Amino acid sequence: VSTQSTGCPLQHYFKQINLRFISMATRTYNPAVRVGNWIEDVQLEEDIIKDFQEKKESGNLLIQKTQNVMTNLLRAENLSESREGGVLMFGDRINLQHIATSAVLSAKISNLQSCAELKNPCEVSASQMTSPCPRNVFQICSVDGEIPKRPLCYGQKFIMRTLPGPGSELNLWSDRATFTKCAPKSRHPMVQLSSESSWNVVWQVLCRNPLVRMEMEGRPVRVGEPVVINHCNTNQNLACMSQYRTRTPYGSDMEVCCKTVLDSHKAETQENIWRLVTGCADQQ
Repeated sequence: VSTQSTGCPLQHYFKQINLRFISMATRTYNPAVRVGNWIEDVQLEEDIIKDFQEKKESGNLLIQKTQNVMTNLLRAENLSESREGGVLMFGDRINLQHIATSAVLSAKISNLQSCAELKNPCEVSASQMTSPCPRNVFQICSVDGEIPKRPLCYGQKFIMRTLPGPGSELNLWSDRATFTKCAPKSRHPMVQLSSESSWNVVWQVLCRNPLVRMEMEGRPVRVGEPVVINHCNTNQNLACMSQYRTRTPYGSDMEVCCKTVLDSHKAETQENIWRLVTGCADQQ
């Protein structure tokens, strides 16, 4: 064949090679037809099926992890009903809501784990997922471990504890910041959930207005009132830092730390203002 009629033979050869590679990359036959590296393809499919079955038996599939979290940590919980006058009592189940962002204090889980309960220690954050569930419902407990049937008053020491079962009954904990133990972004004293029983888990409710704070001591705390949550050991206030956000499986959560943030009038700013929410709809 002359090169004038069909072109250069070398070009024709490379063209045939390219067509052959294209035909090999694009499967034009039935999968049952053994073409090319058929044994490797069959082995690869068998390995994929075997790996899937192993993950399914061990509960490591993503759908299984998601379902496990939905069943345990995100199941619906009931808050305590508000009493006449809206007074909070020891033993009440509450949400701690940050007023400026409407986020609630929640246990932070960075990835979907196949666990039936919160692990000790567990980080906390402020989440926009406000539906009551084991990760964001706390119980007001006294420092002696008992649950007396009396109102929670301003300036009175108390412990915030997660619910039994999936909540693992962990206490809200904080301590002074160190170089290796502090909030990851703001570098302020960290807040987490811990099974520790010490002065680091004791808190008190303070009146929002510093001018009448001393006069309000001993008076009952009411549901929905703007308050300051003070850590007794460090004398720092619970703060929600909305400028520091972390991605979690539940959305974009805000960092929670223990830091008193004051304005020019020596009053706490919106970072330190919270409210205790019960199941009464008109208070939310």
